[in-house]
Amino acid sequence: MYFVYRLKQLILTIGDLASFVAGFWLSLLIRHFTIPTQADLELHFLQFMVMFFLWIVLNYINGLYDLGKQGIGRAFYRRFTETAAIAFLASIVFFYIIPVKNITPKTILALNVFLGYGLAGLWRFAYTSFVGAKRLQTRVILVGVTPETKELIDLLGEKNEKGYHIVTVIDPAHAVKSTELPNIDVYHGLQTIRPAISNYKAEIIVIAPKLQEDPTALRELYELLFWNVQITDFSSFYELVTGRIPPSTFSEGWFLQHLRNLRHPIYDRVRIFLDYLAAVICGALLLVLLPWIALAIKINSKGPIFFKQKRVGQFGKEFTLYKFRSMIVLAPDGSAETGEYEFDKWVAQKGDKRVTVVGSFLRKTRLDELPQVWNLLKRDVTLVGPRPERPEIVQELTKHMPYYPLRHLVKPGLTGWAVIHQNYTETIKKALDKLQYDLYYIKNRSFLLDTLILLRTINVIVRFMGQ
Repeated sequence: MYFVYRLKQLILTIGDLASFVAGFWLSLLIRHFTIPTQADLELHFLQFMVMFFLWIVLNYINGLYDLGKQGIGRAFYRRFTETAAIAFLASIVFFYIIPVKNITPKTILALNVFLGYGLAGLWRFAYTSFVGAKRLQTRVILVGVTPETKELIDLLGEKNEKGYHIVTVIDPAHAVKSTELPNIDVYHGLQTIRPAISNYKAEIIVIAPKLQEDPTALRELYELLFWNVQITDFSSFYELVTGRIPPSTFSEGWFLQHLRNLRHPIYDRVRIFLDYLAAVICGALLLVLLPWIALAIKINSKGPIFFKQKRVGQFGKEFTLYKFRSMIVLAPDGSAETGEYEFDKWVAQKGDKRVTVVGSFLRKTRLDELPQVWNLLKRDVTLVGPRPERPEIVQELTKHMPYYPLRHLVKPGLTGWAVIHQNYTETIKKALDKLQYDLYYIKNRSFLLDTLILLRTINVIVRFMGQ
């Protein structure tokens, strides 16, 4: 089902790579004032192809393959230019670390960055104009209505780049009125499914959970096995589009079916190795930066350098989390809270006035998280997983969401799927969204998903987008 979205990303990637290669050829042409010979190409090509792969990774980290951020506006091309500058600096480091005999590609490198990204910029303009968000759309019919149906329709209406277009809704239970979905045709008879497929040229049929238990609906849906359409359940489609688990599917049976086997021996062992490797690298960085960060914190505000706090870890076990202090001290324990626990006062808010000037910088760069190297070494946390919450907040949210403790089935992480999709969770509603993201991650954990999260986290750090 994700084919169209991935196809668009692949088209963008191939276009970028072709632009870089064309820029390379033009760079040799300009540098030597003659058409490049085969010997010139062979001399440089291998190293430059490795460098082009590095540029593609940097593009990804900076969100240039996030289809929701494509466009021809000033903001996009500013990000595009920033990425080109980073690629140039990374390439200098690359050729410094891995020197190549017989070539000193200073001028060629500078020309290649300028011409390669220049051509890629023109390619992005052409892509947006001729492919863009509204082309290569997969037409979808929703059969049955759930509490998330309108949310899904609104989301896909706003984000055409997802690659899905809901053409009609078939609502046999009369759960919605046509006026509630003004831009969508609504039918109420199951017998309209096949005519709707023909009329709208639909390619995917999404089935609501309740209809999967209705014998009449199942007989009608059975006939679709002989049609050239893809049939999927609403939960899977919602996950695909939003990266979250829909709350309407929350039940003991659903969780038993999807979360009962979370142990993967090879995956778990490799993650442990990567955690220790990350702890060594980040630990070295901590030792280098510690004197400067400590001095800045002390000069900026009174209080301790480090901040420690109880958090809830795997299987509900509490542990002490360590961070650089980023807020003013209001309580004897070094925290920024006073009085009795209140959710909206204890959870950090956007523009929180308790954050110090130095603390704001530490948060935006995620440097405040560096002391959690100790938690990595102790195995309290892992690199990727749900962010650990305070016991008081866990108790409060469990009252509103009985399934909230499910996020403790795996170790908490330094970063996670919810972190890269959400900013502040200062309301109960946003906390529910966060739980949906966390459950999606727990259900779909893999090396690929972990890599994606880490790359997007790097983007957050280098762009000062931390919170």
